[in-house]
Amino acid sequence: MARFKFEAIKALLTSQYWLILTLSGAFFAFFALNRGGIVVFIKLSCVFLIFNALFGEYKLKGIPIFYWITCAICAYLLLASVLLYPQELHFRWMANLVRMLCVVFVTHCLSQKRIDSRVSELFFFILSLSVCWQFIAHHLFKMPYGTFTNPHYLSSFAVLTLPMVVYSLFVKTGWYKFIFIPIAIMDAELLLQTGSRPALIGIVLGTLFVFIFLTRGRHRWYGMTMIFIILAICYITEYANMAPRIKELIINLPKEERVQFYSQAWNKLTENSLVEWIFGHGIGWFPVFYTDDVSLHTTHFIFPHSHVLEIIYLNGLIGGGLIFGGLAVLFASIVNAARQNQNRKICLLLKCLIIVFLSWLIHCGLTFPFYSKYSLYPLSFILGISLVLLKTNYPNDKKEEII
Repeated sequence: MARFKFEAIKALLTSQYWLILTLSGAFFAFFALNRGGIVVFIKLSCVFLIFNALFGEYKLKGIPIFYWITCAICAYLLLASVLLYPQELHFRWMANLVRMLCVVFVTHCLSQKRIDSRVSELFFFILSLSVCWQFIAHHLFKMPYGTFTNPHYLSSFAVLTLPMVVYSLFVKTGWYKFIFIPIAIMDAELLLQTGSRPALIGIVLGTLFVFIFLTRGRHRWYGMTMIFIILAICYITEYANMAPRIKELIINLPKEERVQFYSQAWNKLTENSLVEWIFGHGIGWFPVFYTDDVSLHTTHFIFPHSHVLEIIYLNGLIGGGLIFGGLAVLFASIVNAARQNQNRKICLLLKCLIIVFLSWLIHCGLTFPFYSKYSLYPLSFILGISLVLLKTNYPNDKKEEII
């Protein structure tokens, strides 16, 4: 009898539904509510991950090597910061890195379980609900940036979710697939209303990359024609004032604020000692002082609006090589998987993931600090899904060849 109760409790604690609930809750809490609830959901998911490792079938020795490589890179970044520059640490940013790893491993644990195909509908529901939530907040409740406090936060949400909404439209069957058409339009409209040029550039370049290099035949030309028609309409109508803003960026590029930041950031980098060039200053602030020529007021920024400059300053050339080298290998692996995979749905998902990845790389790389939650939380979902898809794309005896 006692044995039966133990098995029942073990089955309850290691149920896949807890992982589904906590991951879905983390996604909705961050992208729809923009509240601290994501931390609670990630902590809960970590607890159930531990239960699965201790009492379930999720065994550490069965975790593919590229997960441990990801873990090792993050461990180096954290340990190097703690050992070399403990007085300059930003503990909240360091916690973000740990939470990112948690989401990645929880996603992998969930992928090992048998999940009812109907459960996958929950993801599309949460995704659609998040878009509708932000759209209603913006238009009905007149919140200029949805539930966020900055237009770039809302634009980050839009560029990361729009490709997945489009994916839903193409893989679903039956009449209800057309529900995703208005949701995609709402998502695109939110993106344009934010006026975020890095976000628009990111998703356009990501989509063009997929159509040019990963699409064949008439679908390539249909896709590229559709993109140029949409861009032409936005340019002619000047919808949401996006076209004039892009034109202004091109004309005034040398005077663009970010260019000034880069100059100041590089000057700061040149002050590095040899040890600081190699190991950086630890996960913390990157102070950039920018002087406006008109007001002559000095503004203090905590990051240079460039992941490259920021990571080299914080983590040195070693950390920068590990981070960007890992991202480059990940991107190349996804592209290679998209070319080889014969399953239509998985191949389309990989292509949409490439657009999401490039959009994140460009938009977040020019807008947010690398270790902020607005960079690492989206990366955690991108990385978690990508590694699962890469594992399923290759035979078991070739898992280690991906990295």
